[in-house]
Amino acid sequence: MKSQQDAIYLSASDLVGHLNCRHLTALDMEVAQGTLAKPQHWDLLLEILRERGRRHEAAFVDHLREQGLQVVEIPGIDITQEAVASTRNAMEEGEQIITQAALQNERWFGRADILRRIETPSELGAWSYEIIDTKLARETKGGTVLQLCLYADLLEQIQGIAPEYVYVVAPWSDFEPQQFRYADYAAYFRRAKAAIQSAIDKPDGQDEYPDPKDHCDVCRWQERCDYQRRDDDHLCLVAGVTKNQITELRANGIATAQALAAMPTPMPWNPQRGSPLSYEKAHEQARIQIETKQAGELRYELLPVVPQAGLGLLPPPSDGDIFFDIEGDPFVGEHGLEYLFGYRYRGPDGKPVYIGDWALDRDGEKAIFERFVDFVIARREEYPDLHIYHYAPYESGALKRLMGRYATREDEIDILLYGKAFVDLYSVVRNALRAGVESYSIKKLEPLYGFTRATELRQANIALASVQAGLELADATSITEEDRAVVQGYNVDDCVSAEALRDWLEDRRTELIASGIEVPRPAPGQEGPSEELSARQEQINQLIDRLTQDVPVDPEQRTPEQQACWILAHLLGWHRRENKAVWWEHFRLAELTADELINERAALSRLTLLGTIDKTKTGIPTHRYRFEQQDTDLRGDEDLRAVGGEKLGKAVAVSSDDRTIDIKKSKATADIHPEAVYAHTVFNMKEQADVLFRLGQYVADHGIKGDGPYCAGRALLLNEPPQLSGQPIRVPEESSLQAALRLAEVLEGGVFPIQGPPGTGKSY
Repeated sequence: MKSQQDAIYLSASDLVGHLNCRHLTALDMEVAQGTLAKPQHWDLLLEILRERGRRHEAAFVDHLREQGLQVVEIPGIDITQEAVASTRNAMEEGEQIITQAALQNERWFGRADILRRIETPSELGAWSYEIIDTKLARETKGGTVLQLCLYADLLEQIQGIAPEYVYVVAPWSDFEPQQFRYADYAAYFRRAKAAIQSAIDKPDGQDEYPDPKDHCDVCRWQERCDYQRRDDDHLCLVAGVTKNQITELRANGIATAQALAAMPTPMPWNPQRGSPLSYEKAHEQARIQIETKQAGELRYELLPVVPQAGLGLLPPPSDGDIFFDIEGDPFVGEHGLEYLFGYRYRGPDGKPVYIGDWALDRDGEKAIFERFVDFVIARREEYPDLHIYHYAPYESGALKRLMGRYATREDEIDILLYGKAFVDLYSVVRNALRAGVESYSIKKLEPLYGFTRATELRQANIALASVQAGLELADATSITEEDRAVVQGYNVDDCVSAEALRDWLEDRRTELIASGIEVPRPAPGQEGPSEELSARQEQINQLIDRLTQDVPVDPEQRTPEQQACWILAHLLGWHRRENKAVWWEHFRLAELTADELINERAALSRLTLLGTIDKTKTGIPTHRYRFEQQDTDLRGDEDLRAVGGEKLGKAVAVSSDDRTIDIKKSKATADIHPEAVYAHTVFNMKEQADVLFRLGQYVADHGIKGDGPYCAGRALLLNEPPQLSGQPIRVPEESSLQAALRLAEVLEGGVFPIQGPPGTGKSY
């Protein structure tokens, strides 16, 4: 946004910013008018993203040059009259590619990454232009499409016609643009454009309160708005409160944390969204935060003991216990990189030992994952009762992802999961106590157990950003030993803090037992998967080794045949890995208490038996239960499990209006009346897995290329084009459906993949 000659000029960033937060528009307008100073906002991570974006755009432009296209770049970064004129001249000359095109019309301006010439007549001549934008995001967001719509609108003013499509090129697309039809989004764009213009032209009453939003994370006004929310005692300061709850509370006259703390319980009204229990929990959280603020010291209180929850999740301490923390960066490459595995344990002499294992590339990530898993498995031989403690589910989730990504140590991870070796201290804390903190991060809780970090957090954040900069920009050599030492010190603190928290929670457990309250330990895990599964996995592992014995780890170094064999090898265990994810979700749901299930859309909680509504000739009943107000996806016909995971029966019908669910039981569960139920189904995919295994055996024996069986599957893996009698896949003015129908009659062999969302005619 900028002001020139008493007029406000707007950019694509202003358009998207207004959709995210109208308060942002009001503040930016004050800056443009000179009544408010622009904040000094510098974020190293944002600078990294900008540099990555510049490199991605440059790589795509080089790709266009390699195709023989002539590229003209408009110099500068601002929208000057000279830049706008240079862009128009380049378009009138019919240049093939124009980068950093400066576009302006009336009060709107922008710099489009790339204009590409197409042979569609316009006011320019026998050609016109369409827009390509380069973005780093894995998924194209609505704001990106709106930005492109603005550029298309500006382009239309110059060439007389709007481009039919706009395009986005992501880093993981092999420079294949995503296509968006401008007309599909134009109406919404015009509405969004009119909204911000109205806010600028008639600002009275257009501003809104700076409620926290996702956009706050990248907003230059973040600090100012945070100060305002604190001055106003905003509800968002209450730990765990949701946006829906804030809206509901405000609608009923509760607009501050202090007011929420004073709210009477039970609630004086029935909420439109969510359960009364969730609001009562928010009330209790606000109360203890207010008490902490008034007392000037962190307050906490223990919650009632529930078996298999809270302190009931703490296994007996073992001399072999490991305290584990990972440092990772989700923006490295396509999948992110777990670059530091830190773990602390007691050595044979009882003294603490810390291992900091670093990875700066894919090979290193695979290696540190394997070393950690091998270390744990070997240590379990000496200490069968050991557990791996971590805070929040990131660490266990990362191990599952790495297991799947590299198809290695699958049996070992299974053994640890079946054996319940992982202990998430966050899961313990959230059901064991209530503390006067705004967030239940481990750093906010450290004053409870008197832990002081050796590495100052601000210094750690700078070093973390510096390390991530080197990794994200593929410049690991720029990472200094000093920064690595600071990040490792930060990781050591996390491991030591987790151990200190575990010990403090054990002390609270001991106090409860001394007061006469029983606090049971969790049930032990299983030894591991069945012998049948283990034997099958051994066959798969042997076949994977045969298929990948000569395949480099780095995808850039593989031939097309090696890449095809690598994909096939890792498809062999795909169904089993997918099944694991389904079972992991089952285990997650099975570990939740009835009170926690009230927040799960796959569940219903706070059930009250109303009676028997049906009974079969063999005596199997269908029971009707009433449930409290809560959000759920259950609609009937789901297989249900009770708290803890045992099969219960089938949902016959669910009435949101009457808040009732009818459950058909089995003989074994006829007399069981659960507090809560959840839906979970596992599909049998054995036949699909067997077909892939047979294909893998054939390729291992005969190679990926050549005549013989499975030719279509091998052609698909090799990305071979279909045999189409010399016909093109698409001809001008032909829709995807028309092309597919034409080609179906001339396909002579190979495979012709057709992909698209529902309703686009794939099965026509």
